[in-house]
Amino acid sequence: MIIAITGVPCTGKSTVSRLLSERLGYGLLSFKEIAEKAGAIVGFDEDMDAGLVDLDKLKGSVKRIDGDKIIEGHLSHELPADLVIVLRCNPRTLETRLVNRYPENPRKVKENVQSEILGVITSEAINANVNVYEVDVTGKEVEDIIGEILKVVKGNFKGQKVFVDWLQEFEGWLI
Repeated sequence: MIIAITGVPCTGKSTVSRLLSERLGYGLLSFKEIAEKAGAIVGFDEDMDAGLVDLDKLKGSVKRIDGDKIIEGHLSHELPADLVIVLRCNPRTLETRLVNRYPENPRKVKENVQSEILGVITSEAINANVNVYEVDVTGKEVEDIIGEILKVVKGNFKGQKVFVDWLQEFEGWLI
């Protein structure tokens, strides 16, 4: 089984992916490493402090990933996966985390908070994959998050469970 763990920066993807891979005995792959191996990183956006990925080139070179793996990264939902877990976080909490991680980049903070409010990653995941499950990580201990994901994996989840909607509460933040 291939599980993609995705979400905007600072939602806990790396920590959750590492612990989940240990718990399940799955291999752990970084989206960034996969993109680098495929030669799909085509530039760097200085303003956003992020690599630019040619998704068509990446998808063309990554036809199938063998074995049980977890793919971690904010674009991991763009790769073929049996299950996509989208980590979501309350925009207030997320903004605090992003400011702490990127204190010199207010544009990156704003763009990622707005992306979370609009559910951009979830929307992209639904367009790219069949089985998409959201987990609201706000205020939860990592063990509780892992427990929720394990129930989904062991329950052979199929379909979409998309329930996080920040838009009404945070609409004013989109200006």
